[in-house]
Amino acid sequence: MPLLLLFAIFGLYVYLELSLLVTIGSAIGVFPLILLLILSSVIGLWIIRLRGWYTMLRLQQQLRQGEVPSQSLVQTALWLLAGVLFLIPGFLSDILAILLLMPFSTRLLEKYVSHKVRSFAAFNGKFAQTNDRHRPDNSTVYEAEYDKKVDEDKRLH
Repeated sequence: MPLLLLFAIFGLYVYLELSLLVTIGSAIGVFPLILLLILSSVIGLWIIRLRGWYTMLRLQQQLRQGEVPSQSLVQTALWLLAGVLFLIPGFLSDILAILLLMPFSTRLLEKYVSHKVRSFAAFNGKFAQTNDRHRPDNSTVYEAEYDKKVDEDKRLH
């Protein structure tokens, strides 16, 4: 039954997308319609590329400071989803992408995701935080030395 519902939603989406394309294409013409579709795809690529760099830098900064980067991951996921929606040709997907980029929808989705994560954590128990710098008292430490040998002939053996 859920598969049938998913198929019906997808069919409705395709129907609405094509209806919008035909309506807007008949109002502004085919050439401007194609230019708008190309422009929205370029915007999508730009968003994905820009957010990828921003995310990489932000995650590195948060990890260096010892923070858990959950909020920036949610924002990044929303931005990347919006970029993918901009890449899909059509105006309905562009409208959905713009809605994802709005601050109010971002806050709502962040609250929803954080609530789901908290309820998941409460259901499955608390997340264990371990510190790799400290080892148990009963562990064995092996000390060793090594010499790096360089093959002067540069041959495979």
